[in-house]
Amino acid sequence: MLIRRLILGVVLGVSLLVVEPYAQELGGKQVAQSRSQIEELKQQIDEIQRQNQQQIDALQKKIEQLESQRAADKEQIEKVVTEDKDAWYKKFKAGYDKGFFLESDDGNFEMKMKFRTQLRLSVDNTDDKQTGEKNTATDFNVRRFRIYWEGHAFRPWFNYLFQISADNNGNFIVRDAYLDAAYDTRIFPRLGQSKVPFNREELTSSSELQLVDRSIVNDEFKYGRDRGVAAYGLLANMFTYGFGVYNGDGLNGTSVDSNLLYVGRIQFNPCCGKLKYSSTGSFPIGGAYKLEPMNFKEKEPLLAFGVAGATLPGLNIAQKQPDNSLLDDRMNELGVQFADVSSITADVNFKYQIFSITGEYDGRWIKPEGANADAVLPVSDLGTVYDQGFEAQAGIFLVPHVLELAGRYAYIRFDRDQGLIPDERQPKNEWAVTPGINYYITHDNRWKIQLDYNYIKTSFLTGADTNENLFRIQLQTYF
Repeated sequence: MLIRRLILGVVLGVSLLVVEPYAQELGGKQVAQSRSQIEELKQQIDEIQRQNQQQIDALQKKIEQLESQRAADKEQIEKVVTEDKDAWYKKFKAGYDKGFFLESDDGNFEMKMKFRTQLRLSVDNTDDKQTGEKNTATDFNVRRFRIYWEGHAFRPWFNYLFQISADNNGNFIVRDAYLDAAYDTRIFPRLGQSKVPFNREELTSSSELQLVDRSIVNDEFKYGRDRGVAAYGLLANMFTYGFGVYNGDGLNGTSVDSNLLYVGRIQFNPCCGKLKYSSTGSFPIGGAYKLEPMNFKEKEPLLAFGVAGATLPGLNIAQKQPDNSLLDDRMNELGVQFADVSSITADVNFKYQIFSITGEYDGRWIKPEGANADAVLPVSDLGTVYDQGFEAQAGIFLVPHVLELAGRYAYIRFDRDQGLIPDERQPKNEWAVTPGINYYITHDNRWKIQLDYNYIKTSFLTGADTNENLFRIQLQTYF
């Protein structure tokens, strides 16, 4: 046992003597190698840091460039926004309010555009007792198609109205084109083409008629539209007046002589609603006394009286004709080419809640002058012909603002004492009865359906009468 231990100690000692120098030599090599690796890693780190710093510097420079560009873009955007706010198209507002409108922020410019159509179906049965002929005609018709531009320009009181139409035949024509300088509504001028201020029924817009169309009296005695200059005014919430001088050639006519049409109208409103100027009316009246027979909003009774006169001296129907073909027909019936033509009219209108009534009288003098070679009698014997007519119309709502019954009686008496030859088949009188019913879809005149029946009887100096039965139904759209 002892010997084993001695031998083990000797072996261990020898091993230490041999291994220690080798270990020291090996450890030195490892340390040197580690130092080399450390230095190499440090160099790599330095290189990486250098490269990263370059990238950081490049990125930082890029950021600075982007921030600079962003600031420039922001300044440009702010400039564009500022300029855009000042742009003309940013100073207007647009929308829809019973018509498409465009209006400037300062209120100096406004334009409203509206469309109106009247689609009509009529069945007309005519029985001519003289000839024994009976005829029935059924007609689908675009009775009226209108486009309006109305508003003011440069100042709120400088108003305009332009209207074009393609009624019946589809050909577009100018109906209204006028300017109002209504700075002071007590008196203001109107220039252009518009309805002349004469009889009430013609001055009532066709969009606001209580029956499908106007009466036979209006067709016979109206002056319609003409080109000229007029003065209008509203006084003390009681009076409205209009006086004008016109070509006398009617719608879109051009005067070929100096025989002009002179027209004047005054209306008295004793109580009780508000009277105000309207730039869109042919006779500039709005508010409670707007020229329409029915009453949708006012709760107080409304009463209005109107009178008007017109004269067209030296009318030569071979050269010019007012906006009324029936005047031309009447002068041809008399065989008169040259004449002084004068007219009067008077009307009354009452409205109270669901009830309305209106009446109108019209008279016309035709005084031949000059060389009327084709007259049925010599001029000295022909004398002055005076034709006259009246109409009365009323309506009552069965359902307020929705369903209305209406009716009209119209009568024309042609002068039977002057310039008439017995064998000439000239009219002696004509009358019409027209009941109707209205359904107001929008509780006003914009969208409505109207139905009426007309019995029209014409009597002649010689021969039998003519009877006409006319049924009409019409849809109006106005937007």
